[in-house]
Amino acid sequence: PALEYLVDGFHYYKSNPQMYSADAIKPEIKDQLATNQMLDSVITTAKKNNFQVNAWAVYMHNSAIGFNHPDAVVTNVFGNKFLSELCPVNPAVAEYAIGLTKDLSSRGIDGIRAESLHFHGARHGEHHERFFIELSPITEFLFSLCFCAYCRRNYEVDNSSSDQLSSKIKSLLTQVFDEKDPWVGKKLDKQSLAEVVGPDILMYLNSRERAVSDLYRKLVGVTKNAGITFNFVDQAPLLDMNSENATANSWQVGIDNSQIREIIDRYEPLVYRTESIQVAKLASNYLEHLDTQITAILRPTFPDCTSYENLEAKFNALVDLGINDIDFYLLDT
Repeated sequence: PALEYLVDGFHYYKSNPQMYSADAIKPEIKDQLATNQMLDSVITTAKKNNFQVNAWAVYMHNSAIGFNHPDAVVTNVFGNKFLSELCPVNPAVAEYAIGLTKDLSSRGIDGIRAESLHFHGARHGEHHERFFIELSPITEFLFSLCFCAYCRRNYEVDNSSSDQLSSKIKSLLTQVFDEKDPWVGKKLDKQSLAEVVGPDILMYLNSRERAVSDLYRKLVGVTKNAGITFNFVDQAPLLDMNSENATANSWQVGIDNSQIREIIDRYEPLVYRTESIQVAKLASNYLEHLDTQITAILRPTFPDCTSYENLEAKFNALVDLGINDIDFYLLDT
C-alpha cells in the first residue's frame, strides 16, 4: 500500500483553451494532463462496450484557481478570502464554468455530473480548518457569506447599497468574537437570519440565488446544444446530517430548488446516512418536494456503512421507493 496525494483543482485531461472566452479564468498548464490519451482511451473503450461515460466536474471548490486568482474567491465582510471556494457570481468564474462545460461537452461524453456548483459553508475548507471556539450555525453562515465586489454589485442591481447590510453583519460578528455567541442553540433558517440581521439579508440571499440559477441556465444551455445531460450532485443532505428535509437547507449554499429543478436534467443527492430508514426518509423528501426522479448517491464505506447488510438494506430501501439509479461516491464529510 502507498499514500496517494491528489491535486486539488486538477483537470484529468488536456484542456482546450479555445473553449474558454477571453474573460474566463482558464486552467493552468500545471493543473491538467499533458495529453488526452487517457480520456480518449476511456471513451473509446466505453463506446465499444456500450457503456455511457459521464464527466464528474467539481466547479466552485478549486483552491488551484483560488490561490492563483484570489480576487475570484468567496470573500466575507472582514475581507477574509476563502481560497478553496470560487464565487459563482464572479463573471470570470462564471465564464470558467461555461468554458469547462463546453470543453467537457465536446469530448464525446454522455453527460456531466456537476458537483460544487454553488456557494459553500464556513467549514467546507480543504485542510481541516478549525475555529477553536463554539460558533452557532448562524454565526458560521454569516462569517462565510460572500460580500465580494461582484456579490455586492449583484445585490445592488435591484436594491440599495450593500454597505449598511455588510456593516451590520460585521458588527454582529465582531461582538461574537469579542464576547460570546448569543445564537448558540438557535436554528439557522431565513426567519432567524431576518430576526438577527434584518429583512435586507433576505433580499441579499435572493439575489445570489438568482445569480446561481442564471449560471445553471447558461451551463445547461451548453449541454443541451451538445445533446448531453446535466445532473446536479446535491450536497444539501450534508448541511445537516440529522435532517430528513435536506431540500429545506439548499438556500444556505445559494440553491433555489424551485428554479434549479426546472433547469437541470436530474438531481443526484448525497444520501449519506448510517441507517436505511434515514436513507429512505431523505430520499422520500426529494421525491416529494421536487416532484422528480433522482439518482441516489450512497457512501458505501465507514462511517455510513459498517457491513454488507447495512449497505444492502439502504440499496433495497431506495429500490422500494422506485429509485433505480443508485451511485456510490466517497465525499469526505
